[in-house]
Amino acid sequence: MRTSVDLRRVVKRDGSEQSFDRLRLTESIALALESAGNQVVLAQQFVETVWVRAANVMGRIESERLAEEVVEVLRLYDCPDAAETYAWYRMEESEIKAGLRVFTPAGKESISSIWERARVARSLMRDLYLESSVARTVARRVERRLVALGSKHLTGRLVSALTENECRTMGLRGGPMHEESLGIERRQLRAWLGGECLPSEVGAPGLPSIGPQGQDARPQLGSEILARFALEEIFSAPQLEAWRAGRFDLLALGDWMRPLRLWLHPEPEENEAAFWKRVAEARLRAHEVQVFWPASREHGDLSVMAPQWLTGPGMHLRFATSKIELAQKWAEAGVWHRIPAHPLLQAERNKVKALVALGKTSVQWQPPTRYPVAAELSERRLNQGAAIDLIQAAVDAGPLQVDDFFQQVQETLDLSCSALATICSRAKAGERPHVHLTPSGLPKALNLLFPDTALRSVRARRLILALRDRFNRAAKKAGLRLEFSCPPHTRAAGFRMAERSGIFGPQEHGCGWMPGPSSDEMLSMALDTAPWLELPAAALLGSSLVARLSNPPEPRTSAARES
Repeated sequence: MRTSVDLRRVVKRDGSEQSFDRLRLTESIALALESAGNQVVLAQQFVETVWVRAANVMGRIESERLAEEVVEVLRLYDCPDAAETYAWYRMEESEIKAGLRVFTPAGKESISSIWERARVARSLMRDLYLESSVARTVARRVERRLVALGSKHLTGRLVSALTENECRTMGLRGGPMHEESLGIERRQLRAWLGGECLPSEVGAPGLPSIGPQGQDARPQLGSEILARFALEEIFSAPQLEAWRAGRFDLLALGDWMRPLRLWLHPEPEENEAAFWKRVAEARLRAHEVQVFWPASREHGDLSVMAPQWLTGPGMHLRFATSKIELAQKWAEAGVWHRIPAHPLLQAERNKVKALVALGKTSVQWQPPTRYPVAAELSERRLNQGAAIDLIQAAVDAGPLQVDDFFQQVQETLDLSCSALATICSRAKAGERPHVHLTPSGLPKALNLLFPDTALRSVRARRLILALRDRFNRAAKKAGLRLEFSCPPHTRAAGFRMAERSGIFGPQEHGCGWMPGPSSDEMLSMALDTAPWLELPAAALLGSSLVARLSNPPEPRTSAARES
């Protein structure tokens, strides 16, 4: 009497063992029955019979013995043609698989290896997070494709493409194999590492652009890889599609592992030397470091010369002060800087004219309620930021279709905020990270929505305030804390979105809350609606709104903040 247990393992020719795969055996028998003109529905019954006959006390069987059992069962149940077809196909399949060679690049040469279905299954589990049974099924289907192809020489890219195709055919998430996911061509990598050319703008077609003679492009290579990793491994498919369409852009996509911005202010008991030492140590901690020197503090030569000796390759530093004398020294040294509107407009007229004439000063303004409390002044961190394209939403909605416009903007905001939250999580930014959202193409969007000038002057204020409200709600929904003040430089985010969308040129995609060209009318509207403004100092000297801009922001007390 035969003692049997569950058949669980199949011993392959090379001595390795695999789990007994009922699904695979059912498919093989079904193909043999179909080719011989027998009923395919009998395949499951034949598998049960084979399983009973092949089971033994050890719970395993050699693959050759299992194939013999299948042939015997098919003949026993009067399916001789199917038995011959199964035996012939298995013999031919084994010969083809034994001769398969996969070529993959390794340096300047390609190396070949024997075909291993298990390797494909492991890659699917590792890279696409598929369950082992599903990964084995996909690998088996890929193997059948290769056997049917009849070619003995395969490339790694072909195997990757067939694997992705089978995943999508089965309704699974597709994607290139992990080794190809960054999509960097070898010729580009060699050129970059050799310093012959600079990395292309991420997502741009063709070869990278040629850089200055002898320029070392290797420092830019890390940001290129980080950007591609974020796009292809972190972004979801809808987020990637929206990014490629130019609907939003991350302000530092190639540097998302670090905070987007650090804002530094002298502490009450911190002297000048200690403060600038702290600035020097913070230069590599964030994508951009903003430094503010208040008018209440005396300054010496160290503060005057600091912007020149702190600045270096790959470092993004921005300087601001409310002290008109220090701003004058920086401007004379050719240092771009920012100054709040109140101290500039309250200073002596001749000093203001002398400073503005040097052309290195921009003026910043924000509503009083956005001013931070004293405890936050020492260092303020901004984790990530994004620019939101308004032009495409206005084009898709059409003139006067404000509801449709807001619906399009809301979809983009949800995708971008979700992407920011994921990026912040991967960068370990903590709970409720601080982010910045800025609109792109606001003046053009207003013109498209309200072609009539009179109507635009009436409706624009309400629309901009509604936009701010949606920006706030979208960030809060994604678990983010939105911050408008002291934004980082947009780094040509509008240009990148214009290039990807192809609707209007870069000049239409400026980032910021200014609703139109500099004029008293546009400035008045901006003062009513914008959470932050930064304008050339020369644009404010002849404005009739100097009185409004001169009002100093009042610091919020801790009690007011808590209330």
